[in-house]
Amino acid sequence: MKNSIAVFLLLSLWACVPGTTPSQGTQAIATTSPEAEAKVLTSKMKSVLNLDAAQEEKVLMINVVNKKVVKRLRETNDTSKLPSTKEKYQSEMKGVLTDDQFTKFLVEFKDM
Repeated sequence: MKNSIAVFLLLSLWACVPGTTPSQGTQAIATTSPEAEAKVLTSKMKSVLNLDAAQEEKVLMINVVNKKVVKRLRETNDTSKLPSTKEKYQSEMKGVLTDDQFTKFLVEFKDM
């Protein structure tokens, strides 16, 4: 999550420099919807965690809601609620994943 914020800030600064514009690909990153981000994340989780179809569907729903909540908190500058949002997200993921998958999730996706 911190890396995506850093990338967004760098792209934003780059766009402000006279005579330069971000390429089509980098501009898409800065304007990606929470739903699109959740789909990409879920796809990666499916591969890394070996999710079955039922888990994938539940994880996608959890990821979409989490991405929307985090985006809204950042837009309203209410970042004090981010830690509790992360805890809730991890709790919901624990309810869907097996113990082994959840352990791997905590390691592989610790910045979520």
